[in-house]
Amino acid sequence: MNATEVTRKLPKVSICVITYNQEKYIRQCLQSIVDQETDFDFEVIVGDDCSTDGTRAIIEEFAERYAQKVIPIFRQSNTGGLKNYLETHNAATGCYVAHMDGDDFALPGKLQMQAGILDSDSTCTAVWHRVDYFDDTGGFCSGETADLSIFNEGKVSFSEAIRLGFIGVHSSLMYRRSAREKVSLDKKVLDLYLTWDLLSKGSGYVVNEILGRYRIAASGSLTVSSLPRIRRLSIDHADHFLKKFPEQRKSYFIWAISNAVIDFKNARLTAIDFIIFALRNISLVRPGEIFTNLLNIQRTQVRWSRGNNSEKVR
Repeated sequence: MNATEVTRKLPKVSICVITYNQEKYIRQCLQSIVDQETDFDFEVIVGDDCSTDGTRAIIEEFAERYAQKVIPIFRQSNTGGLKNYLETHNAATGCYVAHMDGDDFALPGKLQMQAGILDSDSTCTAVWHRVDYFDDTGGFCSGETADLSIFNEGKVSFSEAIRLGFIGVHSSLMYRRSAREKVSLDKKVLDLYLTWDLLSKGSGYVVNEILGRYRIAASGSLTVSSLPRIRRLSIDHADHFLKKFPEQRKSYFIWAISNAVIDFKNARLTAIDFIIFALRNISLVRPGEIFTNLLNIQRTQVRWSRGNNSEKVR
């Protein structure tokens, strides 16, 4: 054990940064975190998945300059985004853990506000916030365009999280470390899995303020070709949680039908997968409940504009 390890205080918050070949972005990301003003100690754990560009050198620079804060984890070989994510989060020592992708960045006040909410409500396990959306070409969309009024006083229940499937972008999440399931490193999970896991153990909260920026279609990000695999994996997650919480059958049925409608509208073959899941778990619901859920999903989206074209993003 070296002197740095002996003198470093146990932090209240751990910020886990996941990166791979993000030389263009990682400096802005890390600077936005170390510049946060808080009345508590925090650590920044940076998991680099064996980058082949200049990402590692920038991380080393920050680790040297902020030796009491920044803790690098350099993979000796490329393990893949999921394993890098899980191992980095498993290394967190703070009571609360925030996630940040290496191509996104935080705005002032983020850590203090989210930690304050978790401090004030012991039943709250996860906190998200609004983000602005932007891209490398100068495109920008304000996070204010998402309608979050569906969340009563900002609170989110497990059943609401099931029906919506999406609460906030992952780089806006801070959660209570004691509430997170220790997922096996060989298990394939999405952000959705963590959302459902955390809210099955308590309530969630969405901060009605923009406290971060989320980069759309960054270099190295997931592509449209990954969407079918992601959609089917979300159904696997639904199967898993429905077995644990059979009382949520109605909510999962509404989630499946809503996603089937969305996929049919977008001509995605995965609509059939959602229909099959819904038929296996059929539940009596009023048509109005499906319509309301679809409307709520639409309301929480923001509209991203590029020239004369626009699309909804979540």
